[in-house]
Amino acid sequence: MAKKQGSTPLVSDRLSYLWLVIAAVMLVFTYGMYRNLLAAGLAYIFLLRFMRSRKVGVGYLLAMAALIVANTISWWNMDTSLPPVGRMIFGLIVGAIYSIPLLLDRVLVRRFRGFATTMVFPVLVTGFEFLGMWPNPLTTSGSLAYSQHGAAFLSQITSITGLWGLTFLVTWFAAVVNWLWAEGMNWMRIRRGLAIYVGVMFLVLVYGVVRLNYFLPQSGTVRIHGVVETDYTREEWNKTILPLSETSPEQFRAITQPTFERYLQATIRGAEAGAQIVVWPELAIEGFQNDVNATIEEARNIAHREGIYLVIGTGVVPPSDPKHPYLDANKLIVIGPDGKILVDQVKYGCGSTRIYNFDIQTIDTPYGRLAGVICCDLDYPYVVRQVSQKDVDILVVPAFEPTPENLIAHSQMAPFRAIENGVSIFRITIQGLSMAIDPFGREIGSMNDTAADQRVLVTQLPNQRVFTIYSVVGELFGWLMVASMAFIILWAIIRGRKSQVEGASNASN
Repeated sequence: MAKKQGSTPLVSDRLSYLWLVIAAVMLVFTYGMYRNLLAAGLAYIFLLRFMRSRKVGVGYLLAMAALIVANTISWWNMDTSLPPVGRMIFGLIVGAIYSIPLLLDRVLVRRFRGFATTMVFPVLVTGFEFLGMWPNPLTTSGSLAYSQHGAAFLSQITSITGLWGLTFLVTWFAAVVNWLWAEGMNWMRIRRGLAIYVGVMFLVLVYGVVRLNYFLPQSGTVRIHGVVETDYTREEWNKTILPLSETSPEQFRAITQPTFERYLQATIRGAEAGAQIVVWPELAIEGFQNDVNATIEEARNIAHREGIYLVIGTGVVPPSDPKHPYLDANKLIVIGPDGKILVDQVKYGCGSTRIYNFDIQTIDTPYGRLAGVICCDLDYPYVVRQVSQKDVDILVVPAFEPTPENLIAHSQMAPFRAIENGVSIFRITIQGLSMAIDPFGREIGSMNDTAADQRVLVTQLPNQRVFTIYSVVGELFGWLMVASMAFIILWAIIRGRKSQVEGASNASN
């Protein structure tokens, strides 16, 4: 009697260790620098199968080991300034954190039966991911949702749910496949649950198709030129150029001053070619305070003379606050056609607690409302959501990638902010992939400055935002997943105690 009313039994599978190996390989291409949309779905199909076919202790330790190894590899080149030991520690921490929902699923799923078992894993992963990333100053770059960067129709769901809806769909797919696998594809047992899953996915995909094909941006574009004239990498700056600011200031200025001049001349060429907005990348003008100020003054003169909006990224050496050199000294400045500075905004991202109270500045232009954030600032959807709340039409993003591998990773993440907020994004970057993105996340122009001869990205960017549900409800779906996670845990505890009482009663009889 107790067994009949019990829950989902342990799956028997002699090939479970093969599934673990396959999952470990696929996980390398799920997170980090090498994301692949197919690998993400397959990884968790096989990892769930392994976990549900092994006893909790050994199964969990091996699954966690697979996640640790995979994340160490996939994040290895994220920051080359970290020593190998530091990168291994990072991989260990990330892998261990990602393994927690797997452990919870393994313990809790046996308290559910039938199609209901498919909801346990996606709710746990999504709720756990949301709680870990929503208030976290370390960005959302580890979200599973980013693995689906190439799924154009599926990704449109983030215009309603944010990243968390996409994380749910990826993990729900893995859970549904595992349920079908465990049921032996018995049609009588799976038909209702399968119909529900197919129906939901059909609606999600139809929404994506309709949104991309019928809800087009209103007519109107603005001509934007993004220019890259910096000829050194971030590593070369930190190791070779920056030390000269103390040991040989004149040699330091001999490197930086020509760079400043090239940006000024490129701006003039862009304006003469018809640019209405010219954008420089992050830290385009980085040097001694007097030199930076002089260059900004000349940029103001050019913007006034040419009648353009000019967006520039600046940095000061030495920084005003050595404890936060890339935040307090790292600025985005917007100059209007009258030569006045309209925006003077610091970088808030990359580990800063500024995310909790940062106000993104906006300006009204003849080409729509404009705002800007710097590089990894774009990785914080709950901060960037301000642009939709403030009816921003164009978001400019000056950037400077620390390593070539980040070129791919950030270019995969940027379109999601456009989809969530219904805003066009113009991202110009040094040592990376510059992109022009429409309000639906579609790339309408790009440039890899490491491969281009003339490093100028020219585009006619849509300049009217599109309404999104996410802009109104924000992280509501994430909080619903947290509430659902709490319900699942409570339900499993109640079911467990009920089974114990019934078991004791049967034993006494």
